Amino acid sequence: MKSNTILTILLFFITFTSVSQIIGATYKLDSIEIAQFDLPTEVTWYNAKRECRELGKGWRLPTKDELDKMYDNKDLIGNFINTNYWSSIEYSSEYAWMQVFTHKLIAITLKEGHINARAVKSIK
Repeated sequence: MKSNTILTILLFFITFTSVSQIIGATYKLDSIEIAQFDLPTEVTWYNAKRECRELGKGWRLPTKDELDKMYDNKDLIGNFINTNYWSSIEYSSEYAWMQVFTHKLIAITLKEGHINARAVKSIK
């Protein structure tokens, strides 16, 4: 029983630490709050959606319009790398929209591909 309690506390601490390290000091842009850091690894679209939700209430992938605004303000927001980022918007059952952060380009890619993701949260 004691080992189960210790394991539960340890898992909570690891999860809380990971979440706080991703969310960090958020940046507010229009009607969204943006996590300070990307998810720790490149992920599929399905896993990106799930991992953003697991950050807590309201956290999600940005829409393609929100992602485009994030690109326009990437130097102010900070911590972006020159790579591709998932949007929450589906193109079809197999494809979703992404933003290319090496230049201003919105494109589609297979949902099974592994690319970066940055979580956002709507604010009022």
